Amino acid sequence: MTTNTSPAGPDRRLLHAADPSELLAEARICLHTVPTDCLILMSSCPGGPPMITSATLDVLVDQDETPVLVQHLDLIRRRGGRRAHALLVVGDGHQPLPDHLVDEITVLASARLLLTVAELTGDPFDIDSLWVVGNGVCRRVHRGEQDGAGERLLISPPEPLREFSETCAAAGEVLTGRPVPQAPREQPELTQVARGLRLVRTELSAACDPGELFDAARRALERLDAPGRSGREEDFVTDCERVAALLSAVAVDRLHWELLAQCVERGQQDRIDREELLQTLVREDQWRPDPDVCAGGSWYVALERLRAVAERALGDLPAPQCGIAREAWRGLTALLVMLAWWNLRFATAGGLVDELRVREPGSTLAPLLARMTDTPIFPAWWPST
Repeated sequence: MTTNTSPAGPDRRLLHAADPSELLAEARICLHTVPTDCLILMSSCPGGPPMITSATLDVLVDQDETPVLVQHLDLIRRRGGRRAHALLVVGDGHQPLPDHLVDEITVLASARLLLTVAELTGDPFDIDSLWVVGNGVCRRVHRGEQDGAGERLLISPPEPLREFSETCAAAGEVLTGRPVPQAPREQPELTQVARGLRLVRTELSAACDPGELFDAARRALERLDAPGRSGREEDFVTDCERVAALLSAVAVDRLHWELLAQCVERGQQDRIDREELLQTLVREDQWRPDPDVCAGGSWYVALERLRAVAERALGDLPAPQCGIAREAWRGLTALLVMLAWWNLRFATAGGLVDELRVREPGSTLAPLLARMTDTPIFPAWWPST
């Protein structure tokens, strides 16, 4: 129900805007994730880098979410966008789905989007192209002339949707040597690590540095995930101890907040005030996320994997340790929400908040985080500034 806002990068150009396979590949590259069940808009903003946004399909198929869709479109317009290419992704675009489901979403979501765009007040905003991808095929949709029955939608015959690896966008990423976002995998090694944890509660007054513990845990995960790992049992135990030390630390609010501050300081010359961290990020635009703490960056990915370890530990450890694992999961979730928000990835942040609400319905933290992502409250920095 919330939106991502991301720069496409100053060197990115939509060279194949009429090709939905290329649009989907560009979105995967720019958003650093495999788009699933979402609306993607790509717009060129005068005087700034291309802009890409995403929102969950809820905003198109749920009547109650129409105001969020209007907010999403208005966000692009307020940032200078006047035209956009739209892509509705059902599933991940390729996974098998019932034909009737894709057909229903195509009609309902396309109609909701095109009519909402037509009814926007203020500066004009147009959709140059609207594609729906799902079940391995793509269809183009546009408005027809009105008749006595109301609005008409014209939908093209289905065409095959090419795999990501067959697109020019993917080939360009390989040639430049940049990492290509991959679909989520099972990661059984994380389950093995979770089972090998021995969590000990960290005292509130502990003098440990979570940044140092994070560095050690990050390196330990790299070794544990190495292809064909056949190290000694004692090395595995030692690496699990390093992961456990970090999880025990971030279970303490003060320490996961300190780790967030160190993530914010990554690549910066100044030290940020811990007591005024959020206010500073909202007020001062010189604070910009380092690539390591952006989606797909080494620190960000490590935090995601540590959160997955904490989640898997919930069902495998004795009761006292499960409590620590739960608090660590909650702390890492909040940390990732804040990093996603700072990255202008409000949909990602909102999805994490939703997970927090489901797992801990009595959480007092979730409403505060939701206000930042759903309003949304913007960080001071912006890619075009």
